[in-house]
Amino acid sequence: MTMATGIVRAVAALSLVLAPGVLPGQQGRAGPPPRTQILFLGTAGGPPLRADRSEPATLLIVDGRRYLIDCGIGTARRLVKAGIASEMIGTIFFTHLHPDHTLGLADVLANDVQEKDAADAAHTINIYGPPQTKALVDAAYQYISIPYAVFAAEGGALKGLPTTNPFAVHEVDEGVIYQDDKIKVVAVENTHYALMPQGSRAIMKSYAYRFETPDGAIVFTGDTGPSAAVARLAGGADVLVSEVENFTAIDAFVDTMAQQNHWTPARRNAFEAHMTKEHLDIKDVGQMAARAGVKAVLLYHWDPSDPAAYLAGVAKYFPGAVFGTEDLQRYCLGASASGPGSGLHRCD
Repeated sequence: MTMATGIVRAVAALSLVLAPGVLPGQQGRAGPPPRTQILFLGTAGGPPLRADRSEPATLLIVDGRRYLIDCGIGTARRLVKAGIASEMIGTIFFTHLHPDHTLGLADVLANDVQEKDAADAAHTINIYGPPQTKALVDAAYQYISIPYAVFAAEGGALKGLPTTNPFAVHEVDEGVIYQDDKIKVVAVENTHYALMPQGSRAIMKSYAYRFETPDGAIVFTGDTGPSAAVARLAGGADVLVSEVENFTAIDAFVDTMAQQNHWTPARRNAFEAHMTKEHLDIKDVGQMAARAGVKAVLLYHWDPSDPAAYLAGVAKYFPGAVFGTEDLQRYCLGASASGPGSGLHRCD
């Protein structure tokens, strides 16, 4: 990016007034509010936890309405940092049920009921995901209900929770899975479980989602390997939010994990196969984005220790804009200093 381009983008970002749920310090900027925002709460994939980044969680905000995509460890704390109350999130979508995309759910549910009547607060969240999502949510609710039962037994101010989980769960299949007056969501099964035995794949699914918004289409790959179905889903999208790995560094990463966890050679090789067959390399992302004709790419679920290598690697195959994300970064579609329809831009 040239210095002139950087100045233009910086000026555009400074002119924005964000919709409800802005980060601290964003109030008071001139110009129309962007209707559609993508707030990255967590951008690191698992399994290792990181001190400076949370696991995958992304908040899509459309006309002030909030939709959470995945809920890895650290999501609740990132919401607090962003100044967003969890009870303001009406809908959660899980792409798949791996630990790094789900284990933050109990924190979010607990925070949602902490200051309000449990039944009223719980009914504000609808949760969509693949088969077994109901069992996951029920287990998370049972987990948080035990500490609240202690409060109830003590006669404390906080009430115990209802015996039956009041959060509304919707297990979905491919096709249109959700629609309201702001968005429409379409799901396709991706290839993240390509190596899974067929019997397990009959009951375990991993999805990519396309969100149609007033300002354009945003596609979340979820975790996936190369997938013709995901490429078709992304066709003509304004934004592709894609996971990415750097396969040239996979051997070192896998060896480190194996040594730290004392894996057998068979376990080590199975993990390497998972990383290289069920995830996307830099080249894969660039080629898919180009084939799908998307306008911009946002990289997440990645290791930004060498961001230039990722950005240049994707740009080698894809001519559009490519951004590498960090926790609490916010991107907008729609109104900016250059007017409506100006495309994707940083707005934090």
